Amino acid sequence: MYKRRSKKPIRTNKSNKTRRAPGKTQISISLPTHLLDKIDQMADTVNRNRSNFISTEMIKIVGDN
Repeated sequence: MYKRRSKKPIRTNKSNKTRRAPGKTQISISLPTHLLDKIDQMADTVNRNRSNFISTEMIKIVGDN
């Protein structure tokens, strides 16, 4: 299980001062284009954006504990 390495406060985006929701971490992954296209199509069918769709499906797979 991944553990956060530091106890530093969450960084803000200096351009617009937005903060992530408490307890949330931003990640970046690389996916094949054809897979991303399928994910976008599936997200559209349930009226979700890409990020929310991926997050929701991952919670279904691994749980929310």
